[in-house]
Amino acid sequence: MKFLNGMQPTFDLTYDDVFMVPSRSAVGSRTGVDLTTDDASGTTIPLVVSNMTAVAGKRMAETVARRGGIAIIPQDIPTDVVIDTVAQVKASHLVYDTPVTVKPHHTCGYALGLIPKRAHGAAVVVDPDTSAPIGMVDMRDVSGVDRFTQVRRVMSTELVTLPEGIDPREAFDRLKTARRTLRRWWGPTAAWSAYSPAPGPCAPPSTGPPSTPPTACAWAPPSA
Repeated sequence: MKFLNGMQPTFDLTYDDVFMVPSRSAVGSRTGVDLTTDDASGTTIPLVVSNMTAVAGKRMAETVARRGGIAIIPQDIPTDVVIDTVAQVKASHLVYDTPVTVKPHHTCGYALGLIPKRAHGAAVVVDPDTSAPIGMVDMRDVSGVDRFTQVRRVMSTELVTLPEGIDPREAFDRLKTARRTLRRWWGPTAAWSAYSPAPGPCAPPSTGPPSTPPTACAWAPPSA
């Protein structure tokens, strides 16, 4: 896309501010457009996510933003919620995904409802006063027990830390060796990471995804 007569706007524009001039394209069909990412994940994403309430939420906006896409927040969402959502998406890490967090007193039933909202298959248990991570639970921990059981009784407290900014190949090797689902990246501000069943930034940069990959890194700053 380019502006006519070499003009460049000095402020942001919306579709209501411009007229799109039809022009011939070298693309014969939309099926001939390849949106596959080059990060070894093999995913294809939309450039723009439709403004549907059940589709374009905070998690979708955060996910596609990392891949260069954009999500349009539905127009029927209250303004204060939109402002909060946009702020959270812009504050998210460019590489690490935001994990699901629960508190020790939360029930396994509550965790069961949250864990599927992310691809990691696990949730970080944080201290209710300091938000410091104290454990983690996955679907196996919270399944097959009474739904009102508190997560403190089933969580794993064997936590492994990795330095923030670690080389992706080294992180991948450590994840594979330790066979853990969550890692805490330790830096100036502590952060949590996770890997999901789909290969991503943690995969070796010079090779394709392994057959059974412990893969994509995820991140979230500790909340206040």
